Amino acid sequence: MLSWLDVLAITVAALATALGVRRGGGFLLALPLALALYWLGLDYLPSSAWLPLLGLGSGLVAALIAGLVPLNAPYRLDGVLGGIAGFVWGVLLAMTLWVGLPSEYSPATGAIRYPALSTPPIIQDAVATSPFAPKLFAFAWNHPVARKLFIGVSEPPVR
Repeated sequence: MLSWLDVLAITVAALATALGVRRGGGFLLALPLALALYWLGLDYLPSSAWLPLLGLGSGLVAALIAGLVPLNAPYRLDGVLGGIAGFVWGVLLAMTLWVGLPSEYSPATGAIRYPALSTPPIIQDAVATSPFAPKLFAFAWNHPVARKLFIGVSEPPVR
């Protein structure tokens, strides 16, 4: 069964897809700018808890720019191109919601504890019952680019 965290992440992905369809093909042109803003902003965040806000902000900047960029594509193709860009951005935002929660290194076990014990119990329960969050966190933790992009950490802790 899905937890509220899963429902939230899937809803965000669906809304980003809808925004992309609404904005059209210009959103596809603005997506690289949003990704660049997100990547550059990673170095200035005080903690990984700000990752979802950074993703949302760079996506909104892309949506604003997409409204300003005229793209002369056929009517139906315009929505499809924007929908593709919105879907990609929505998947990135959903992934950030699933794995961007605080984690901590446990010296006793030598492993990463996800989520951290300092997170509220409602969040710990949502992650524990989620069929997606632990698997996606393990994927993101094991790949350096995904670790930087979604968790905000360049290097794993030294054991």
